[in-house]
Amino acid sequence: MNPRLRIVPDAAPAAALTVAVISGKGGVGKTNIAVNLAACLRGRGLDTALVDLDMGLANADVLLGAAPECDLRDVLARRRALDEAIVLAAGGVRFATAALGATGPAANAIERARMIELLARVPGEVLLLDCAAGIDVNVMAFAQQADVVLVVTTPEPTAITDAYAAVKTLFCGGYDGSVRVLVNMVETRAEAREVCERLRKVCENFLDKAIADAGYVLHDTHVELAVRQRRPFAIQYPRCSASICAAAVAARLVGGRAARRTAPNFLRRVAGMFA
Repeated sequence: MNPRLRIVPDAAPAAALTVAVISGKGGVGKTNIAVNLAACLRGRGLDTALVDLDMGLANADVLLGAAPECDLRDVLARRRALDEAIVLAAGGVRFATAALGATGPAANAIERARMIELLARVPGEVLLLDCAAGIDVNVMAFAQQADVVLVVTTPEPTAITDAYAAVKTLFCGGYDGSVRVLVNMVETRAEAREVCERLRKVCENFLDKAIADAGYVLHDTHVELAVRQRRPFAIQYPRCSASICAAAVAARLVGGRAARRTAPNFLRRVAGMFA
């Protein structure tokens, strides 16, 4: 297990709860889930920040209708200040992107570590990290440090298989936080429970690890409509079935109450990235 070095940022206090949103494969609606969870958490009165950590195909800004003029790499390079990289997006969510228009992943472990230190200065009670799809070193490096890792999948066999691969990679890397599975685009609650139970049993039998059921989001045509309108469906269509599901997931994520500012957080920890 990697040792975690606690750091105290010079600026704003670290968020009380950090959630990394990952997926084994693309096309499962991971970013849409991250965006709408952020909107739901903000709707509950929590000061919420969302950072798009996809270094190659960042697009959370599109779903939020946000237009940041710079990214966190500009801040790391001291070309811009942090408050310039954070914009107020739909629903009052703070938003920043790690690599606006970038064509490749983070260069090395040093840059990833510096990015984590920078994230420590992002204000908010809850910080959502929209990681890239897959299980590459960048995804796992960020996810390893989160208090909660939310693994998004769909009922498709390939998505389930890749979700398990992501969970396995996470645990094999020494992760000791909470892993929760969210099943997206399901037709019924029973279908979602079946998928989650299948993953739970496999993880228990082959990894000797426990994962939790984060909830599900029903297939809903309002989701596609909201994407075209560049708005979170939880804001644009708050009474649709997908929005009701997302609100329930958000409530479960924070235990139905505001996060405690004294809770341990990955933004005070750097997992041996300089080693």
